[in-house]
Amino acid sequence: MALASSGTMSIGGTSANRSINVELGLAQNANSSLGQTNFRNLAGVASGVIKMSDFYGASAGTCTSYSSTAVASTEGLACFGTVNKTYYHDGSSSFPIVGDYVYSNSGCSTGLSAGYCKIGNGYWILIDGQSRVSSSALCKK
Repeated sequence: MALASSGTMSIGGTSANRSINVELGLAQNANSSLGQTNFRNLAGVASGVIKMSDFYGASAGTCTSYSSTAVASTEGLACFGTVNKTYYHDGSSSFPIVGDYVYSNSGCSTGLSAGYCKIGNGYWILIDGQSRVSSSALCKK
């Protein structure tokens, strides 16, 4: 699961999308610092100053690629679009399902913008403003 894309973030704590330790698979109360290699890798900051905001949307998990149309403003435009893009999601299925976060890069750090996409299995997905799939249904023919 990815860290939240805005709001309060902490090194420790128990919230799965708000705790950097939890995202990295560490104990919630592990002795950690922002300068650690695993923290820097998660934030995408190899050297220099690192900020809590660098962790917004970051994911330590592996992402799965899937085929899709470009993000469209309506379900109809998405369903009639050509599936010619490769995007990524943090779920365990071949294609994203409701609740998964979707990304434009394989590192799962750049969330997709809000809108509709037709995915390779013939379904459309609705992406909310947090890059999360909020609904899905079969495209009508």
